[in-house]
Amino acid sequence: MQNSSPLLRLTDLKVHFPLPGRLLSRDTGGVVKAVDGVSFEVNAGETLGIVGESGCGKSTTGLAVLRMVDVTGGQIEFAGADITHANRQQMRPIRRGMQMIFQDPYGALDPRMRVRNIVAEPLLAHGIVSRGEELRKQVAGLLDMVGLLPSMAERYPHEFSGGQRQRIGIARALALNPSLIVCDEPVSALDVSIQAQIINLLQDLQKSLNLTYLFIAHDLAVVRHISDRILVMYLGKIVEIANREDLYERPMHPYTKALLSAIPVPSPDVEANRDHELLEGEVPSPINPPSGCPFHPRCPSAMPDCATRAPALTEHNGHSVACHLYD
Repeated sequence: MQNSSPLLRLTDLKVHFPLPGRLLSRDTGGVVKAVDGVSFEVNAGETLGIVGESGCGKSTTGLAVLRMVDVTGGQIEFAGADITHANRQQMRPIRRGMQMIFQDPYGALDPRMRVRNIVAEPLLAHGIVSRGEELRKQVAGLLDMVGLLPSMAERYPHEFSGGQRQRIGIARALALNPSLIVCDEPVSALDVSIQAQIINLLQDLQKSLNLTYLFIAHDLAVVRHISDRILVMYLGKIVEIANREDLYERPMHPYTKALLSAIPVPSPDVEANRDHELLEGEVPSPINPPSGCPFHPRCPSAMPDCATRAPALTEHNGHSVACHLYD
């Protein structure tokens, strides 16, 4: 799994969205710092999980990797190539190697298209095959790969359940034989029993096709099951990165500890005697983030230094954390 050069590398990535100013006013509107200085690497065949509360910037990071949003600053390297400022024409061949599975299995599929056309669309758009028997065989093979019958290709999306629709979305993402797939909360809209089926499918496909996943989610139990390493984000910044076992057994950042303590335990007796680290207040606005450490207004371990100086992400035996407790 470990290569000399990572498949994906982000260096000080920033994605800021300008807000509209007021008419006939000097108010420029400011900016939303959705992603603010994020750096990480993903090796081929690895699954990197990204977790955090809603609005922390995890989905925007995934969209930036695919160049579906403009990058304000920093660098994105994919397969050794700098794609940070690649234009649409330059990105076209690169997109064959990087695909996305969307969160909403209902909104991600065109209700007016048959499944065969949905799955075939990327193959035709990139000129992989032309219409005819070969295209039909490839679509049937992709549907079979995700656990659907080839005969289902003639149906429309409304004839499928949520889990089946997500399988169609996965088949479409696999059509171009990508090396990297960004999974943007791919199971959050599904029932728990169906979630397990989709996660198992993604793992099986990763082993057979040597896929690399950037797996974005807010459910830490799901992320633990599928990820090799986990990255925790808060207000557009990385607060902790570690391998799966280290993060769950030895969380270092107070925010990570609070997230893990919120995961319910199946045993009522154990759950009743657990210590929960409850967070007070709301996530600050990314338009006007706090000075110093962005987590300090809610942190139970905050010190005076936290309000004035932003902590750097430092490594401690392979476990990286951005917290003044470990300076």
